[in-house]
Amino acid sequence: MGKYFGTYNRVLDDKHRLQLPSKLVGELPARFYAVKGHEGAIAIFEEKGFDAFLEDLQKRSYLDREVRAYVREVSASTNVLDVDSHGRISLPSLEGEVVVIGVIDHFEIFAKETHDKVMKDAEVRFDELAQSIADREGK
Repeated sequence: MGKYFGTYNRVLDDKHRLQLPSKLVGELPARFYAVKGHEGAIAIFEEKGFDAFLEDLQKRSYLDREVRAYVREVSASTNVLDVDSHGRISLPSLEGEVVVIGVIDHFEIFAKETHDKVMKDAEVRFDELAQSIADREGK
C-alpha cells in the first residue's frame, strides 16, 4: 500500500488527463480506484488501499441507515482509472488547474479553488482540530 505525502499543483490537459507527480507516486500501478471524497475531493486509492477501505466499510452494519447511504454513495461513485503509458489518469469530472495532495494511505485531487478554500479553513483551525482529535481519543 502506498504512502502519500505532499502538495502538487497541476493543470489537466485538453483530454482531462492528469500527469501524476513522480514524487507522489514512485512506482505506478496499472490502475487506481477513484471514489467521491469529502469537501469536494476525489479520493484516489491503489488496489490494496482500496481493498482496505472497502473492508472497513464492510465491517459496519448495513442495517444502519447512515451506513447504507454512505456505502451506496461510495459504490455509485467509484471508478477504475487506468494509468496510461505516460503515467497519466483521466479525470473527466475536472478541468483546468487541480491540486493533488497526499493523505497518507491515498491521495486526493481537488479543483484548485476548492482546495484553497478547504485548506485555508483547516490551516486557521489547525490547533483546534488537533485538540479535538486528542479529546476524542482521551489523550
